[in-house]
Amino acid sequence: MRAVVLSDSKIVKLLNKHYVNVFLLIRDLRELQKKTKDESVSRFANTISKTFEEAVARDVDGSVNSFVLSPQLDLIDHLPYEDLIKPNEVIDDTYLTFLKDALTKNNLTKKK
Repeated sequence: MRAVVLSDSKIVKLLNKHYVNVFLLIRDLRELQKKTKDESVSRFANTISKTFEEAVARDVDGSVNSFVLSPQLDLIDHLPYEDLIKPNEVIDDTYLTFLKDALTKNNLTKKK
C-alpha cells in the first residue's frame, strides 16, 4: 500500500489536506480497546475492529485495509486492499476515487 497508492503525490496531498492518517497494526487493536482510558481511542479501535471482523467473515483478506472515519469516529467507508486490485483499473485512480467518495459521504452526513 505504502509503495503503491501512498507514493502518489495526488493521493498524499488529498490525504494531508482532508484526513488525519493513522497506521495501525491489527494486533494492537485489542490493547487499544481494553487498556486505554480515553473513550475516543477505545471507540476508534472498536469501530476498526468491528469492520475488520465483518470483512474477514466475508472472506476478505484482512492484511491491509483502509478505513475512513468521521470526526465523530463513525465509519464512513472501508476499502480492503484486495478491492483495489481489479482487472483493467489503475490502483491509484481507484484509491483516489475511494477517498473523494468518502469526503462526499461525510459532507452529506454533516448536512443532515
